[in-house]
Amino acid sequence: MALHRRTSHSVDFIVTVVFSFLWLVGSSAWAKGLSDVKVATDPKEVLQLMSACKQQSNKCMAVHSPVMSSLNTSVVFGFLNFILWAGNIWFVFKETCWHSSGQRYLSDPMEKHSSSYNQGGYNQESYGSSSGYNQQASLGPSSDEFGQQPSGPTSFTNQI
Repeated sequence: MALHRRTSHSVDFIVTVVFSFLWLVGSSAWAKGLSDVKVATDPKEVLQLMSACKQQSNKCMAVHSPVMSSLNTSVVFGFLNFILWAGNIWFVFKETCWHSSGQRYLSDPMEKHSSSYNQGGYNQESYGSSSGYNQQASLGPSSDEFGQQPSGPTSFTNQI
C-alpha cells in the first residue's frame, strides 16, 4: 500500500511538471499570437494596405484604436497560472519517493514518536535521576524564600 501511494505521488509530480510546461508553452504561444494580432490590426497598417486609401483623392483615417486590454489580461493570467503550477512542483516533489529516498521510513508512525521519547528526554525511568537533559531552573526567587516546599526538579528538553 505504501509503495502504491509513493508511486501515485510520483505520477502526480510528473503530471504537475507536464502541466506546468504546457502552461508555459501555451502562454508564450498566446503572447506571440496576440502580438501578431496587434500588428495585423494596427489601424495605420490597415490603412496602408487598403488600395482606396492610397489614392490622393480619398482621405482615410482611423476612427478608434482596437481595444486589447482583455486580451492582454488573458496573457497575464496565463503566465500567472504557469507560476502557480510551477510553484506546486516543489510541494508535489516533497511527497514523492525521490525526495524521501535519503530518509529512513519507519513502518509505524507511533514507533517514530515512541523511539524519540526514549533518548534521554522525557521518560518515566529517568525523570528523577541525573541522566538525560535535566537542568535546575532558577528563574527567580526559590520556593524556600516564600515558605513553600520545593515540588521537584524542573526539566527542560530540547529535542528536534
